Amino acid sequence: MVELKRITPIVIAHLLIGLAICIVYSLVSSLDISLLPPFITPYRIKSSILLFIQYFPSLQVSGILVGYALAFSKVSDLRVERWSEGLFSCLKDAFALSLFLLCIYVILAEGLAPSLRTRNETAITRTTDYREYVSVARSLMVKDDHGRADGYLVAAEGIWKDSEEVADLRESCRLRIAEKQGEGLSRQSRLPDPLIIADATGLTVLGALDISAQAREREDFFTAHYYATVAERLARPDDPNKETAKRAAAEAWNQILQGFAELQSRGDKDLYSMKRQGYEAIQGGDYLRAYYIFIDLKNKDIARQDGKHDPDIERFLELSQSGVLESFFFFDETSDLGRFEASRDIFFTLSRSGGTDVIYIKGVTYSRQSGRDVAYLRDVSFARFDSFNKLQYKMYVPQAKMFAFADDGKNPRPQILLRSVGREADGVVTRPVVLEGSAPAQDQAVLLLDMPIRDFSLIVSANRGPASMIMTDLFRFSGRGKQYGYDSPVYLGEALTRLADPFLLLILSILSLVAGWRYRLGKDVLFKAWWILVVPLFPLLSLIVIGFIRYLSALVIVAFVSLFPSIAVVLTLAFLAVCFAAASMYFSAQRSD
Repeated sequence: MVELKRITPIVIAHLLIGLAICIVYSLVSSLDISLLPPFITPYRIKSSILLFIQYFPSLQVSGILVGYALAFSKVSDLRVERWSEGLFSCLKDAFALSLFLLCIYVILAEGLAPSLRTRNETAITRTTDYREYVSVARSLMVKDDHGRADGYLVAAEGIWKDSEEVADLRESCRLRIAEKQGEGLSRQSRLPDPLIIADATGLTVLGALDISAQAREREDFFTAHYYATVAERLARPDDPNKETAKRAAAEAWNQILQGFAELQSRGDKDLYSMKRQGYEAIQGGDYLRAYYIFIDLKNKDIARQDGKHDPDIERFLELSQSGVLESFFFFDETSDLGRFEASRDIFFTLSRSGGTDVIYIKGVTYSRQSGRDVAYLRDVSFARFDSFNKLQYKMYVPQAKMFAFADDGKNPRPQILLRSVGREADGVVTRPVVLEGSAPAQDQAVLLLDMPIRDFSLIVSANRGPASMIMTDLFRFSGRGKQYGYDSPVYLGEALTRLADPFLLLILSILSLVAGWRYRLGKDVLFKAWWILVVPLFPLLSLIVIGFIRYLSALVIVAFVSLFPSIAVVLTLAFLAVCFAAASMYFSAQRSD
């Protein structure tokens, strides 16, 4: 009946003109927010793309209407009956074109738009952070606390590296610090990221005994004792090697007590005594005490003038540090994380047997450490209520560290470390502050949340609002939101509304064929007088119609979700299928006047 290649250029022209208008409008219009200079242009560009995505459906519908109104003019003098083959062919081509355009729209709306919104929100947040960092730095400089002020200025510089304001303030800080110290800024030495010793992992009883025997031959009795005790723990009660391991451990320990190895090789009784204390702390599970002993020994070992170094110190420092990081984290891990926060203001609840837990997190920063994903949490508030909603305790910690922990080996859950320590200074420990009630000591050290770790990312997304979530997350969260204190029907309704949107646009595209047929031009007539006035308004009229249809569809979806939540998806798809069939039949029933 009509060729698709006649309509496609008109639709493309609509989209390109719409994109150009959106870009120009976004670049020349005034911003209703205040941003840092490096963020302004990227923000405007992202906003123009978001605006284009918002108007894409109306441009599509308007383009199809105008395109087919012009194309139908070629057959305006032909006799066309209802249900004719020509109408069916036209419907098929329009369906293919609409489906192609909808694929583009879905990719833009569900794939690109959420990312652009998040980046624009990040630009606003980073601007606020920058100004807060500079303000705090100025206040600290007035108080002559230039060391801390410089730390805030470094964070501000990370947001806007070309800021002359920050550069001038940092220069003032450096000069003032140099005056107080008599020299330039000094940098504290820092240990490398934690290394994990493969102690008992993958070892057999005989393998551990072999390592112990080899260490005993070279008079490394600390290592000999350590692997002998590992063999003893690995051996079954009826395994004869268990007694062998006990004897080997006892013999090595006797040598340690005599100080044979250390006194013979180093002749340093005080150093040997500290080394033995650290080893005893490891054996007793006091990894924090052992860590500080061995960090002190490491510093002394480095400072030796004779060039001799004790390999035991490095080895047991790594082992004790790995043990520390199972219950603590270091202060300096969070020193520069504020400017990398991915999400803020996270709130959720957890139902448990005997009560409810309420968690609020001011900020979340993701990182990767020693081959595993971790999250650093800022300003964490935790409250526990009993089954009668009576507060048991409430506590607060400024920084916490979260990672996956699978106590059953299969289902990892979030484990949150609440205590932090200095990497060098012994005795400096930050613990949660109990604001109300009485919290058990274990809960003040480590919290193991009763939820899958993968749900935490859903909660983070949900706190940004349903509109910012991708459709798959909406469907996943709609079935779990209630257990985290969220209204699940809201997320199911949003998911179904987003699912229905492409179908509604497809239906409206079919109905635009009807309008194109009804208001087609005569043969060899390019324009009518009223077209000159109305055609530019078609996108706006399409936008109004689409908004009205979306509103009616949302009402229907709310009814399905409220009355029949378990089958709401099926009912919604069935409703859309009926509407699509009705629109297709309506177009096929058209005929010549």
